[in-house]
Amino acid sequence: MTAASEKPHARPLAILQLNHTGRQSPLIIGGRGVFGGPPSSASSVPVRSRDKRDGVISQLAYWLLFPTPKTLSTEDIDDVIERFVRGAQLAHQAGFDGIELHASHGYLISGFLSPKTNLRTDRYGFPKELTIIESILNRIRATIPQPFAIGIKVNAADYVSGSVTAEQALEHTREMASWRMLDFIEISGGDYERPDFSASASPRQAFFAKFSRLALKALPQGDGMPVIMLTGSLRTKEVMTRTIRDGHAHLIGIGRPAVICPSYPRVLLQPPSSNAPEDAGLLKFPDPPSPLWLKVLNTGLIGAGINTAWHCALMWRIGNDYWGGLPASGGGIPEGGVPKIGGIRAMLELWRPWPGRPALVILLCLVLLAVILFK
Repeated sequence: MTAASEKPHARPLAILQLNHTGRQSPLIIGGRGVFGGPPSSASSVPVRSRDKRDGVISQLAYWLLFPTPKTLSTEDIDDVIERFVRGAQLAHQAGFDGIELHASHGYLISGFLSPKTNLRTDRYGFPKELTIIESILNRIRATIPQPFAIGIKVNAADYVSGSVTAEQALEHTREMASWRMLDFIEISGGDYERPDFSASASPRQAFFAKFSRLALKALPQGDGMPVIMLTGSLRTKEVMTRTIRDGHAHLIGIGRPAVICPSYPRVLLQPPSSNAPEDAGLLKFPDPPSPLWLKVLNTGLIGAGINTAWHCALMWRIGNDYWGGLPASGGGIPEGGVPKIGGIRAMLELWRPWPGRPALVILLCLVLLAVILFK
């Protein structure tokens, strides 16, 4: 990567991810009040369940949490572009080695790339759906001196009828690489209408390895090409090693395991004993809470939300040293194990600045109930 060209092995790079949630900014949970106005999107297409397995409760949750978004005007888009550029400038001034644009999972930039949510007829609509990304990259490269790494996170597919297909996503990857302004492209997938990407880890692992391999082969030849990073349900050293060895990606992304064990990369790099299997001694990660009532309600959105909230609660504890201290060396899950946090408590902690306040928990429960009943 560009930022590492001078001292490639001096230290790990610190990359800051920049994101605008767009139409997937929910009421209350996302920090927006009930009367805070609609979210923004490429077009006024509301978030609704596209999964036939979802029940009535799930459909109701979509309707309550996600109002119809407003369509961004060209002036609004210009402002969005400048805010991304400003975010990159602040990251550079703060000492980060680079930034990553989040153009995946159905958030704002991703919405411009999908025919499901981009119904525009101006210069930001199809077939010029990549214009907003190119504009952001051009402005960042023009204002921030090298070395400064820039990456982007994109969807392999959205798994929804009428949305971006794998072929379209591959063409997006090829074209963005040809600009020679990106240092890495991260492959992921899914959105809130099919929140499979937020579900519990699958034993299959490496959800998007096939697409990442195709993307790697499709990159134009020559200098200045980005590397391909694969993320999504990668858990074991065996699968990670095979992914790199078999040419599915240049880099591996580790997200939620690193929340449970911040030193997990160090654990992975430790050599196994001579006679032990490659994954012997590696950590066994606990599953996020999956209460019985959630299975009865049959709602994928709430299940994915609890999964995400549980990991957010763990990150909050790491950042505030509420976990009782992380191990100083050697790696592993922090002493005392993973805190016991239920699904409801994790969801509530998204709204409060500190844990362990029962009165505030009860108050927030009452407020949420009132919103559902009287909206």
